[in-house]
Formats: sequence, structure tokens, C-alpha cells
Amino acid sequence: MSRYLVICATVAALLPAPATAELQVNVRTSGAQTGAAIAADPRGGAMVVWSSYFSSGGRSNDILARRLDATGAPVGEEFPVNAINQGNQAEPAVAIDAAGRLAIVWQSPGPEEDVLMRMYDPHRIPMTGDLLLNLRTEGRQVYPCITAGGSNTFLAAWESRETTVYGDQTFLCAQRFDPNGAGVADEILVDPDIYDCRYPDAAMDARGNFVVTWMRDRSSHPILARLFDAQGRPRTEPFAVNTESVASVTRPSVAMNSQGWFLIAWDGDPNRAADDDVHARLYDPNGIPRGEPFVVNAIRDGAQQWPQAAINDANEFVIVWEYDAGDPNAGTDIYARRFAADGKPVGEETRLNTYTLDKQRYADVAMASDGTFFAVWESNNQDGSGYGVFVHADRRKDPSDRNAATE
Repeated sequence: MSRYLVICATVAALLPAPATAELQVNVRTSGAQTGAAIAADPRGGAMVVWSSYFSSGGRSNDILARRLDATGAPVGEEFPVNAINQGNQAEPAVAIDAAGRLAIVWQSPGPEEDVLMRMYDPHRIPMTGDLLLNLRTEGRQVYPCITAGGSNTFLAAWESRETTVYGDQTFLCAQRFDPNGAGVADEILVDPDIYDCRYPDAAMDARGNFVVTWMRDRSSHPILARLFDAQGRPRTEPFAVNTESVASVTRPSVAMNSQGWFLIAWDGDPNRAADDDVHARLYDPNGIPRGEPFVVNAIRDGAQQWPQAAINDANEFVIVWEYDAGDPNAGTDIYARRFAADGKPVGEETRLNTYTLDKQRYADVAMASDGTFFAVWESNNQDGSGYGVFVHADRRKDPSDRNAATE
């Protein structure tokens, strides 16, 4: 073993280990269970969604979901979300509003994908079938995200790709929806730049104001964001989040609490992806940064990538990410780090997975008002058949605090 790998292993061994083992979310284990996403429920617990591989009857992937209780333990059976079951349903995302209504979005199959959504009432009874979200049907509609506020409004955003006589164009679109799944007004063009916009993420406050963040796919890979009011009108022009260029493609994450404070996280290094760190920046409700971007991870060797963020109404936040030490014979791990309202870290980062054979990747996180967070990820071969979905709940000492969800 090289001196570099010995140092990485030694540093990782000194970091706090998870107090409890992660729990398996998926019941079905045949084939790969991937693309897990999570949203906290204001009544306690959370909902996990993922894409599940099928290999018969013309089916490829279905979207499945399962509820977690306040301790992070799965409750009941997993259930299928998509009513149309032909082809590959992928890239799921989930949001829960203040009343407990559930909205799940995903990317539909075919050469020209669409964005679909299905809504459930607080008792998890379907309110709709598969709804087509995008009004623009030319080209491909991909990488959807969804968020909910306390004003009876959901917001979805996605990438719209189209090949024209002027070349390839990529629009960032967003659409507001009422609690019954009906569209509110027209699609919103998030960024007037229509050539290089990638990987949107969105978050909403209690009044329906929202923020969208994305990456521009250019040599410096700038991370941008834009604020909108509750009617979908721009409050700002697109503004730069990062102050340092990024050498590789990154997928930013944004979280906003009910008062409108928001946090954006991304990964990158000015020179090469193998040295990526996780970066973050905190903003007030008017989009004014509360300081410069900061590095989240304490381990600086290897690649820290794919961050996801969550924040609660006390402005406490948590960021989770994937750590690759660079050893081709070793797996990857999921780490998390908490931060106080002043932006200072609360302790060191913690490895969340206890299973360390093979790859743990693509984490997502949701947080409750008492500081409890739920992290999900996909783990290779832990369930005995390809990738499975696993969850870790990091609870505060006082479990009697009522969970109120923010993302």
C-alpha cells in the first residue's frame, strides 16, 4: 500500500464512525435499485423514492417509494409510483408539503423523454395518475427536481434539451403546481442563456418564494442561482455562487428553510476532478451571501463529490457527499457534516455507512426542525443483488421534539 493510501486510511479511521448501522429500504432485491431521493415529512419521518430495475414484460425501470418513521425505520411495504410501466422510468425526486401531501417526479422513457408527476394525499392515497409536467414537448426533458413550500404550492424544475438549426439548446424550465397537481400559470424560463444550462435544483420557503441553482457547462463550470417570488416572477438576475473555477462537471444542490435562508453546495477543484472538494455558501432570504464559499470536508485527499444539503428553521444545516480515496481496490463511502447557524462546523465529518465493501454512492438528505437528518444512498452488493437503497437517521438526544420538515 502506498504512503498516500496509508495516510487516507489513517485519517478516515480517526473520524467518528456511525453509532448505528444503516437500514435497507428496498424490499425487492433482484436487479439494481438506484437513484434514491428523500423528503422529510412535517408530521414526522420521511419518504424515500428510487428507480427499480425490471427485466421482463417490456419493463425496464419502475419508480418505487417507501415511508420511514421518525427513527428512520421503514414502515409498510414499498409501493409502485408510475402507472405507465413500459420502458425506463428514472431520475426520481420527491417533495412533501406542510399538509403532508406528496409529489413525486421522474423522467419518462423514450427517445424524447418527458417529466411526469404523481401526487398522493397525506394518507398516501393517489390523488392523480401520471401527469405530464412539461408544456414544451420538443426534444428531451431530463433531470427533474421538485420542492414544496407552506403556501399550497409545489415547484418542479428540469432541463429541456432541443436540437435546432442553430445548434443544441438547453433550457432550464420550471413550473408551479397547486395541491391537486394543476399547473399554475406558464412554464418559467429560469435562465435566458439557452445553450449551457445543466442540472437544476430548486427549493422553496413557506410563502412560496423559491430559488433555482444550476451549472453552466463551460470551461470554468460556474455555479449560478436565481431567486423568484411566489408568483414565479424573478427577484434577481442569475448570479454566480462560486468564486473559483471548477475543472469538471458538477451537480449543485440547494436547500431553503421556511424563512427563506438557503444553502448551495457543489463539488469541484480548479485543476482536476480527482482532487474535488465539497464547497458550500449560505445566503439570507434576499440572496445576500453570508460570507464567502467554504470547504465542507476536512479530509482533503481523494475526491469528495455529489453533495446534497438540507437546512432547518434554526439555520442549522447538514451536507452529505461521496468520498473516493482514489484506491482502485477500495470502495467509496458516504460522509456527512453538521453546521451550526453561524456556519461553523459541529464536529468533524462522519462516515455514515458501516458496510464498506464496494461502492456507496449518490446520497440524498432531508432534515427536521430538531436537527434530525435522514440520509439515503445506493450501496453495491449490500442487499445481495447489485445496488440497494439504504438509510441512516442521525437523531438528536431529545426524540420528543416534533419534526417539521425542510429540505
